[in-house]
Amino acid sequence: MLLKQFQAFVNKKQLINTSDKLLLAVSGGVDSMALLHLCLNSGYHFGVAHVNFKLRGAAADADESLVIDTCKANQIECFTTSFDTQSYANSNKLSIQMAARELRYTYFNTLIKEHHFTKLVTAHHADDHIETFFINLLRSSGIQGLTGIPLQNENIIRPLLFATKLQIEKYAQSHQLNFNTDSSNLKDDYLRNQLRHHVIPTLNDTATNANQQILNSIEHLNDDANLLYELNQKVIHEITTNHTNSIIINTTKLHQYNNAAHLLFWFLKPYGFNSYQVHDMLSDKHDESGRLFYSNTHQILRNRNEFILSPIVLKQQATELIIENVHQEINLPFQLKMQVLEMQNINYKSAKATEACIDMAKIEFPLKIRKWQSGDAMQPLGMKKQKKVSDILIDNKVDRLTKDNTYLLCSANNEIIWLIGQRVSERFKVD
Repeated sequence: MLLKQFQAFVNKKQLINTSDKLLLAVSGGVDSMALLHLCLNSGYHFGVAHVNFKLRGAAADADESLVIDTCKANQIECFTTSFDTQSYANSNKLSIQMAARELRYTYFNTLIKEHHFTKLVTAHHADDHIETFFINLLRSSGIQGLTGIPLQNENIIRPLLFATKLQIEKYAQSHQLNFNTDSSNLKDDYLRNQLRHHVIPTLNDTATNANQQILNSIEHLNDDANLLYELNQKVIHEITTNHTNSIIINTTKLHQYNNAAHLLFWFLKPYGFNSYQVHDMLSDKHDESGRLFYSNTHQILRNRNEFILSPIVLKQQATELIIENVHQEINLPFQLKMQVLEMQNINYKSAKATEACIDMAKIEFPLKIRKWQSGDAMQPLGMKKQKKVSDILIDNKVDRLTKDNTYLLCSANNEIIWLIGQRVSERFKVD
């Protein structure tokens, strides 16, 4: 019965294609051993990965042996590894749970890349779904957290979310599957276990069919969250502009919405920003231009009536890029291409900021590209005197992030030909 339900659920949700090469995360417990059996009897193409966290002594080794023996008996490709999880947790100041999570998913992702698996399959089921709902509820989560465990998250799929723990146990018993029980799951050391052993059974005793009613509520919340996502996407499209290495958020348009803080947090959360930072960003005391906010991966610059979101780039020592000839193309840190044109074929006065018309007779290769530095000066096109590059950038109202990533095109003797994207030198103009 469970096998047919499993296959029907996978097909309905379009979780697995015939071309997929799956990697099953198998611990040796009843859930993952049942998942292995279901995938085997469904004819899916898969391999198995097992992680021994070295936290339960002989019991953990027994789990590893069980997974290896089962795969060997069924001619399934099996990958195993072990970690000193306690040491990793101590050195990285993590809880054991978080340390184990980081270690196993890093290992799984390595296997996926090296062996060309298309999807990672985990054995999360309906009871896990409900427990996650309550955990997030107690953490003051928004609607997204109350949708429980996602059925699919990038390349991770959870095809057992429809099944209860009892259904899985009955399936394992009817097919005489071998599995081990993790003794730590029987203790009340973690919030999840407390909910599993006490809160949810009490709800089932109090209300008829409580588990199913909660699952129905989670499904409704998922529908609401999907609708909210679509509406938020439309608003975000209206208030943001994408640039090559940044996203501009128009704060004037943002403040037209009553839920500006929620909207901004919803947009910035995937970039690692939290609700407290969003509150600070929108606070009157932090409305001055030039203020920076950081997540682990991104930064936000307040620049007049906008926020500029960009990845954090580690500052490195200035390097030079050498251009040997006119046919050479530059791809990093930006794309630069040169072309030789006859005088009558160009209108250099209408050139865009991203273009520079330079007199071929006045340059000599090799040319150099480098970041501007304090003290750099040039004679801008149309001016009779030299001017500091820093003053040109200020006059052009260049924001701080752009200023930090502004480059110069220089001659072999380091004379500035072009303040790239800003001004061409009078010395090298076409005449």
